[in-house]
Amino acid sequence: MKFFILIAFLAVFSQALEKHQIAPYSVCSGKFMGIKILDSRIIDISRIDGEKFYGISGIAYDENRDVLYALNDRGRLYSLRMIVKDNEIKELKPISAYRLKDEYGRKLLRHRADSEGLTLVRDGDKKALLVSFEKYPKIMKFDVYGNGDKKQKITLPKRLKSIKNYQGTNGALEALTYHPKYGILTTAEFPLKDQKMGYQGIFNSDGEVCKFKKDYFDNAVTEFEMMADGNLLVLQRDFNKRNFKIQITLKKVYLNNIQNGICKTKNLAVMKSDEGWNLDNFEGLTHYKDNIYLMISDDNGFFLQDTILTMFEVIDLK
Repeated sequence: MKFFILIAFLAVFSQALEKHQIAPYSVCSGKFMGIKILDSRIIDISRIDGEKFYGISGIAYDENRDVLYALNDRGRLYSLRMIVKDNEIKELKPISAYRLKDEYGRKLLRHRADSEGLTLVRDGDKKALLVSFEKYPKIMKFDVYGNGDKKQKITLPKRLKSIKNYQGTNGALEALTYHPKYGILTTAEFPLKDQKMGYQGIFNSDGEVCKFKKDYFDNAVTEFEMMADGNLLVLQRDFNKRNFKIQITLKKVYLNNIQNGICKTKNLAVMKSDEGWNLDNFEGLTHYKDNIYLMISDDNGFFLQDTILTMFEVIDLK
């Protein structure tokens, strides 16, 4: 009897990671433009510690502990043990889940959370998680080993403090990372109202570090991550509500090549659903190791969408 229970448990657990063909079959060996798709999986986990697993907007990977942190846009933080072998995601084991808290120790309410960006940083001899928020623009630091307790509120430049300076309440602080030279970097989903038309600003606590030229306005920035060479890997998404087409762009923004306040850029990959790419609402991005990254999609808590975790390598390193 115990044997059959074990088999049933393993069968259920194995379904938590379903192989996903993200690239068109015409993309040979996963290589496309400046990237190579290594693996892609649909995560089928219903709950962790009683918290519903859905709506993932940000991820951060701790390579020392093999832990993948996942943040949803309602203030829930999940941690999962990720097992990778031969550049394939073999297992994703739930560890814990809890709700982030405000400065008074109260759990963030769903309608006030709107947590979007996530990054892991060194905090003295420990580590901490930085979270950016959209509806009420702010960046907060949380204890990575705690239970969602807030540790510190990060200072923002004046232009980022008021929601009136953004394109809307659903277009504020979306991307977040840490740079050894510039410190904490962030940007909005869309350019600020006072931004020069066609450009997206990147900010730290002192103000605008630089701006980069956008392909077009509706190509929203959903996350970015620092690269080994000190530049930024930017994840962009465009969803056309009229024809339901999705475009996901991975763009390199050269922070080491700024002229007149403008960063040089290069598109590493432009993936379009109408060209055979099996895409979803990709919002989270994190570095895994070497030149390998992970990106994840937000299923919006909608049964027709999936939480897709994709591992890819940047092969264009110029």
